[in-house]
Amino acid sequence: MLDTINAILGSPFGSFSFVLGFLVLGGWLIHYATKFVTEYSVKHGQFNERMDKTESSIYKIQEDIAYIKGSFEAAVAIKDVLTRKKSPISITEFGLQVVADHNLDAMVDSNWSKINTSVQNMKANNPYDIQEFCLETAFVKPSVFFPDKDIDKLKLISFQTGIPLFSVARMMGVLIRDRYFKENGIDIAEIDKHRPQPDQGEAP
Repeated sequence: MLDTINAILGSPFGSFSFVLGFLVLGGWLIHYATKFVTEYSVKHGQFNERMDKTESSIYKIQEDIAYIKGSFEAAVAIKDVLTRKKSPISITEFGLQVVADHNLDAMVDSNWSKINTSVQNMKANNPYDIQEFCLETAFVKPSVFFPDKDIDKLKLISFQTGIPLFSVARMMGVLIRDRYFKENGIDIAEIDKHRPQPDQGEAP
């Protein structure tokens, strides 16, 4: 689903209403799924087991919507000044300056054991999947990579610079991806070889 959303965000501004509608639809789906499964589970005497599965599914939908919302807000608010969207994604010169000014490489270094284990545990099939895991996790579930004090620092950077938190987190995801690729001998050019291709007529 996120591949489709990324394609939409890379399309002309005419896709604005579609993306907004998609966000509304996502919220409706969460409400409907919760209502339907709860009623069904109570009726069939399987409330606890069904609710556990439902909560897990809803949590995943909420994560996806959070990522979509962050992408949408960043795309509408300003051009991302920290990373380049063109694949393979890279950090801009201004982004590198922000990394240096706030010593963000050191933040990755101090948490590398935890970060490295998390990336390895996701057991990605290819470099593209590794990249997407790094980018999405850095924004949707930053606690997988960083402690609260570091997450607060990233939020403060966003507040002080006026740059959307999504953009700051995305930049951190790129830093993590680059280090993981370097340590594991993965060529960044391999990302595009595994990148899902849009359907005919869909934005690249």
